[in-house]
Parts: sequence; C-alpha cells; structure tokens
Amino acid sequence: MALFTLRAKNPLEALLRFAGLLVVVGLTVLGFWKNSERNMERINERTSARFGLSDEVKGLSEAERAHVAAFITTLRQKYGVEVRVQVAKASPTPPEPDGKTLYLGLGLEDKTAVVQLPPLMARSLGPDFARSLEREHFPFHFGPGKSWQKGLLAALDLIESRLAALGAEQKAGRQSDEGAGQAVNAAADQTADRPAKQAGNQAAGQTIAPAPRITQQQAPPAAPSTGPKGADKETK
Repeated sequence: MALFTLRAKNPLEALLRFAGLLVVVGLTVLGFWKNSERNMERINERTSARFGLSDEVKGLSEAERAHVAAFITTLRQKYGVEVRVQVAKASPTPPEPDGKTLYLGLGLEDKTAVVQLPPLMARSLGPDFARSLEREHFPFHFGPGKSWQKGLLAALDLIESRLAALGAEQKAGRQSDEGAGQAVNAAADQTADRPAKQAGNQAAGQTIAPAPRITQQQAPPAAPSTGPKGADKETK
C-alpha cells in the first residue's frame, strides 16, 4: 500500500510512481486513438455505402475512394444513373436490374468481374462494351504484376469518357439539324415572298405605265379654190 500514499518514501518509489503514471496516460491516449480510428472507419464505410461503394477487402486508398465517389456523383448528376461499385473476396453478386443502376463488381479470389449497365446506357455504349470489360479489360489487370485498382479506375474513366463523347456527338447533331432547319425555313420564306414581289411589281407597272402617245391627225387635202376664173368657166 506504500505506492498509493501521497508522498514517496524514497526516490526509487517516486520514479516508479512517475513511470506508472506515464503508462496509464499512454494507455489512455492509445485507447482514445484506437477508438477514433474505428469510428473513422465506420464513417468511411457509411459514406462509401451512401455513395455506392462497397470495399469489403479495404483494398482502395483514400485517393482511389475519392475517385470512385466522384464518378458516382457525376453519373448521378449528369445522367440520372445510380452506380454501385463492389470489391469483394468471392464472386460478386449483382443486384436485380432496375433500369437505372450501373453495377460493377470485382471478385478478387477468383479474379472475376461483373459489369451490368442500364438498358439505355447499354444501347448507347454498344452491346459488346460490358462484355469487353468483363472478358478483356479486368482479366488483363488481374494478371501478374498488374493492379486491379488501376483497372477499376481506368474502367470508370472509360465509361465516363464514352458517355461524354456520345453527348457531344448528339449535341453537334442537334445543332446541325437546327442549322439545316433554319436554312430550309429561310428558303421557304424567300419562295413564299417571290410571288408577292412579282404581283407588287406588276401592280406598280400598271400604275406607272406611260400614257399612250397621242399623234396629231393630218388635215384632209384642201379643196380646189373656186376663184372668179373658175366661176366664169362654169357660166360659160
């Protein structure tokens, strides 16, 4: 009980008390740090789940998680598509198709990949796009010396870039159609105005037509004069 008294009897006892105090403080700090670490992991898991990312093997770094979360947010805001990315040990199990969810799952033990696209996106990207990711892209990144993390991020970037390119093509097509429509409308307006202009010109011609030229009629030849000589001839 001497250790629990207020004053130490000798320097050795004081040193032991100080060492014991340091141990208690150190264990307390370590306990708080471990507890905070577990709480942060739970928060990250909840945030990832809310954003559509399930990393069961904890194989993604913070930067890679942020990359996946940015992709999920972009597709939700721009295209109205929900994204689910799952990284599991065993073969991933895709959810039931609902017409608006993109699912990408990786199974690390058997090195499998499942890509499930919404119907509209599948038609836009082509019927072989998802199949090429499953059978060519991810098997390559599952190979020796490769990184499935880089393969996952590259697949997400490829999907986003293809969708952006399709959007740009559709926008250019709409602008071209609008320009062609404006040209057709302008030509139709000119064609419609032409008869009116012709009618106006004809009316103006009738109004301003010069008056017919009036020529003076020539006077009839003068009758022979009946002077005194003529009168004498008739008398005779």
